Amino acid sequence: MKKKDLITKWLDHEKLTQEELEAFKNLDAYNSFVKISEVAKKFKSPEFNTEENLQDLKVSLAHEHRNTRTTKKFSLNFLIRIAAIFILGIGTYFTLFYSTDTHTSTIAGQKKSVELPDQSLVQLNALSSIRYDKKNWEDNRNIKLEGEAYFKVAKGKKFDVHTESGIISVLGTEFNVKQRENYFEVACFEGLVRVTHNENSIKLSAGTVFRIQKNEIFDTTTSLAKPDWMNNLSSFSSTPFWHVLQEFERQYNVIIIAKNIDRDKLFTGNFVHSDIKTALQSITIPMRLKYEIDNNNITLYKE
Repeated sequence: MKKKDLITKWLDHEKLTQEELEAFKNLDAYNSFVKISEVAKKFKSPEFNTEENLQDLKVSLAHEHRNTRTTKKFSLNFLIRIAAIFILGIGTYFTLFYSTDTHTSTIAGQKKSVELPDQSLVQLNALSSIRYDKKNWEDNRNIKLEGEAYFKVAKGKKFDVHTESGIISVLGTEFNVKQRENYFEVACFEGLVRVTHNENSIKLSAGTVFRIQKNEIFDTTTSLAKPDWMNNLSSFSSTPFWHVLQEFERQYNVIIIAKNIDRDKLFTGNFVHSDIKTALQSITIPMRLKYEIDNNNITLYKE
């Protein structure tokens, strides 16, 4: 059966054979037809006076066709055909323009590995996400990142990573991008990457780090081969304490309440992702703080 006839039969609520049903489900626009059908069922026709509207129609027809006494009967089947054309058009629209993006995200305390269509690898840190067009990857090599991710690019492959603070263009093979609240950092571990921020462009070679912290730009270096978080360790160097606390919340899925603490004070150190008490000691002892744990809430306060 032709595609058009198959759709028409379904719209007319005619019983499909098992073979026809399978063919209909395999249509590209199948999901769109089902969604539109479900929405259409919720439409309510406006209330109207049948007799009054019929009389108005007769008067109008008499006026337009004075010499014609033809009465046209509009059948339900005719209306269904009109609806079929409408739904077919909408279905085609959804087929052509419905988003083909692939979206992958992590929750608090979770890390996830993703393989891109070109065999490049992406490691997502906690509470992070990437979105890209898998179906049209060859023509649209753009990745939207929220949060933090490590990229290991397949040899000879290129793509752009878009974040709220800037665009990272792949020129090499391994780098890490962190986009958090009031914090943006790109660290290159192998090869080259180009970072574009506010129309300014900078190339990072292996071992260099580009950081924006509260709108202030820092150029630093790293001796690491990979970011520490991939080894279940969060490390910080002269980082505002509020950023450390936010990362702690992401890794342990807790809420931290800081009482009378200078959250802008700089912190240098690290904490593990595998033991919450050890991690708490790592961030409180250097800052001379105490803590209390109450279920999912952790209160920090001065000694």
